[in-house]
Amino acid sequence: MYVDDLLFSADEEESASEKVAQLRKMMKLSGFLLTKWASNHNKVLADVPFEGVTDESSNPMLKALGITWNAETDELSYTIPSNVDPNTLDTKRQLISTTSKMYDPLGYLSPYIIRAKILFQRLWQQGVDWDEKLPDNEHQEWKKWKLKLMDIPEIRIRRCLIPFMRKEIRRLELHAFGDASKLAYGAAVYLVAIDKDGKRTVNLVLAKAKVAPLKQVTLPRLELMAAFTAAKLIAFVKNNIGIRVDELNCWSDSKITLCWIKNSTQKLKPFIQNRVEVVRQLTSPVLWRHCPTKNNPADLLSRESTVKQMASQSLWWHGPPWLMEDKDCNFESKDYPSINLEIDEYHPSSVTVLVNVEEDIKLNPERFDDFEKLIRVIAYCRRFLANCRHPESNRRLGPLTLVELQIAKKYWIRKAQRECFANEIQQLMNGKRITSNSQLIHLDPFLDENDLVRIIGRLQNSTLPEMTKHPIILPDKHPITRAIIRRCHLRQLHSGIETTLTMLRQRFWILRGRRNVKGIIKKCPCCRRVGSKPFVLKMAPLPADRIQPTRPFENTGLDLAGPLLTRNGKTVKKSYILIFTCMTTRAVHLEVVSDMTVVRVMEAIRRFIARRGKPRILQSDNFRSFKQLDQELQLLLDKKMIDCLDKELSAHRIQWRKSAMDGRILGKANSIHKEFPLALVDEEGLSTILCDIEARINARPLTYLSEDPKNPELLTPYHFLTGKNFMDLPEVNPEDEEWVPRVTTTSELRKVWSYPQRLIALWWKRWKAEYIVALNKFQKWPYSNEAPQVGDIVLIDECNVPKNKWKLEKITELYPGKDGIARTAKLRTSIGFIKRPTAKLHLIEPAVPNR
Repeated sequence: MYVDDLLFSADEEESASEKVAQLRKMMKLSGFLLTKWASNHNKVLADVPFEGVTDESSNPMLKALGITWNAETDELSYTIPSNVDPNTLDTKRQLISTTSKMYDPLGYLSPYIIRAKILFQRLWQQGVDWDEKLPDNEHQEWKKWKLKLMDIPEIRIRRCLIPFMRKEIRRLELHAFGDASKLAYGAAVYLVAIDKDGKRTVNLVLAKAKVAPLKQVTLPRLELMAAFTAAKLIAFVKNNIGIRVDELNCWSDSKITLCWIKNSTQKLKPFIQNRVEVVRQLTSPVLWRHCPTKNNPADLLSRESTVKQMASQSLWWHGPPWLMEDKDCNFESKDYPSINLEIDEYHPSSVTVLVNVEEDIKLNPERFDDFEKLIRVIAYCRRFLANCRHPESNRRLGPLTLVELQIAKKYWIRKAQRECFANEIQQLMNGKRITSNSQLIHLDPFLDENDLVRIIGRLQNSTLPEMTKHPIILPDKHPITRAIIRRCHLRQLHSGIETTLTMLRQRFWILRGRRNVKGIIKKCPCCRRVGSKPFVLKMAPLPADRIQPTRPFENTGLDLAGPLLTRNGKTVKKSYILIFTCMTTRAVHLEVVSDMTVVRVMEAIRRFIARRGKPRILQSDNFRSFKQLDQELQLLLDKKMIDCLDKELSAHRIQWRKSAMDGRILGKANSIHKEFPLALVDEEGLSTILCDIEARINARPLTYLSEDPKNPELLTPYHFLTGKNFMDLPEVNPEDEEWVPRVTTTSELRKVWSYPQRLIALWWKRWKAEYIVALNKFQKWPYSNEAPQVGDIVLIDECNVPKNKWKLEKITELYPGKDGIARTAKLRTSIGFIKRPTAKLHLIEPAVPNR
């Protein structure tokens, strides 16, 4: 178990108190008791037990991660190492021991400590033994260094880098400076905070100094090493500061170093090329700028400086003066010509082991429909490249870790953004605003710590998670965007556009998101299967049998309805209705059958023929009784028991061909239930009711009902059956004993006989003029939505079967009608070929893409 101090800060006392309470509660659950609590505000620790709070009344100077912290003044300071006597004659071992006791993790004392390190390197060059006394010159220099060490407590550093609350921050900038001399090189990073009123605050964040290598190195190379250190420091600060940084700048007073970094076409030696590549990976070349040496605070790292000088040096603690000014200080040359230094022995840069994984992996994301698989593939590729650079004993094996998957996910998102937002990213890295013609201008984007483009938005003050307040921007019509949408759609169990888009916006902001989501859902196989619609084709011309004057019931449609419950004593049984419909006059004839067997249906047909005459065409659907009846009728035809009876089966369940009968079936059923809502009737009562219903249906008008009283009576099917309307009163009263027939002579009888003939001819004339003309209008399907084609993959609509169980088949042949429109298709199935109407087919995958 490892135990150490914990430091954290907050904008307000309430927030700090809440953090303290949460931390104590969380640690208490595991049995840990936190002690040594200290704060620069006593109210923060009001709820902490007295024994857990550090007593600051006697000594406010506290140790915080090896550095002295004054809780009253909120300042950091350093203490003098123990057993340091400037007058003693030390050895090399004592020199390195004293230097190592100076704990300075942030590098604030680097200008002073680097002098001791340079002295130690000189002793190493001279071959001085560890326990050997220092030579006179080195001893005098070491003595001066120890004397200046006594002034260390005078240095006071404010702990808080930003003196105002986080919500008042308008802009943050990081500036890194690098410089070198023949003895040392180093870098320093400064944070510039600008509040909402434009007030600027500049403070030193981190510094690092190193002695120059023992091997003789040219000064431009040392300057490059200083720039290399500055790039690493500014990248470290940006990734760990915990606040969004708006602008980065890197400064150097070496124009040769800037030329190496900015010019990517020149050939360099491996030493230079390797470090330049790392600098370019950590920072963009456009971030590097030139500054004069006198304004470079990193110059203090390579020059001798005392503690007192350093303590009062504003350049070191707050950077150059122009950082406090709200203007762009440009010390740049207008161009950087290629510097051909040290290229006399050029070696290919491929010897470097620094591999840019994101550029080397060439993988087409369009090959993967599953975003999870795409992430895992790139994660394994990155692991492979990493393992290639390590010995076998240090290679990473086993399942992918969560960190590897997260890195792979960010890789793909970053790749998509760089492909589509290259100009915007470059402008953001330069600290500039994006141009007004950019597609991201209304989103106010910024780069996060992972170089991902996010939205600043207007929800900073909400309680939403950070990823929702600042979602990642995804480009329009990109393979990565489509893969992410597809994964969200599947995770939401194939939800609709609104739900999918709402869940996506918890993490991402997709340009034209609704259109992209709609396109993915439209192509989803499962959603297309469930939401598919049948082909809608234009209504076909009416067959000649329906629009030519014929005898009633010469062209007849046949269907069954029921069951209806009837009573025979105490026994309740089922009865069915056989419906005969004249396809020309729309007249209806109803017959009761006790069951749906072939015998009973055949008997009902015989009764119908005896009463209405022999039909020329008898149409039916694909009901099993009608199929068996077809066989019986064929036998009758062979035995010549029936002169001529054509049987035409609607073998493919064409729904619109039954529509003339279905409406009357519904009307009969409603009439029966309305007349007898509770009671059961016997068979004779049912026959009586059906006769009445038959009369009512046949009395329905075939044409428009006019309000003009001068118009003749409406045309109904009854006119073709009886020559008069159903509602006409009888002309005679058989019960009247005094009634005398009006017809007494032969001429009068001839007139009575010829009158119905003329009346029927008149009815047919009106039928042609009023009813047939009205049928010329398309009642529905006036146009086709999309015609089926050979090769289309379709679902076959099956009655009483759930849609997700419909069979998926392929159209192999179409049968066009007289108007050239195919309304019947032949399909290939696993058991052979079948024919179905196109109205029963739902398109899933067209034969021609994007039809």
